[in-house]
Amino acid sequence: MRHCPLQRMARIALHGLIGLLAAAVVHAENSEADIKAAFIYNFAKFVEWPEGSFTDSKDRLLLCTQGDTVLGRKLRLLAGREAQGRTIEVRPLSVAEATDDCHILLTPSPGETQGRNATLTISETTSTARQSSMINLFVDANRVQFSVNLPATQQAGIKVSARLLQLAR
Repeated sequence: MRHCPLQRMARIALHGLIGLLAAAVVHAENSEADIKAAFIYNFAKFVEWPEGSFTDSKDRLLLCTQGDTVLGRKLRLLAGREAQGRTIEVRPLSVAEATDDCHILLTPSPGETQGRNATLTISETTSTARQSSMINLFVDANRVQFSVNLPATQQAGIKVSARLLQLAR
């Protein structure tokens, strides 16, 4: 059965449109992950860990990620950058791995983390609050935003700067 040229052109246009939409989705996902990675980098700059969290002034700031996510992969680009005079080291972990050495932990399930109390836990959700996470990243009205669970940070001895709290939702 022969297709007319108009049908063939429509089919080609449809395939092209599908390709563009797929590229737009990938771009939007990457853009969101880039913005969230920038937020996390700034969290590292505006959070103070309790005394004893670092053995000396040369200790690295350990940013751990659990699970293989777009954001987790973007955070690897922060390795070697500095926050508060400390070099950031990014360590991907399996969900089952202990998080004892982590200063910041991006986790899909913050209620199940195993590790020291002074680990700043960050999660991504679709809602504005997640009780067991200290910082929650979410998208609202096409904007990346975050909320801070102040009681959780205070319980861990982590001080969040007033500037950061002003930006939180």
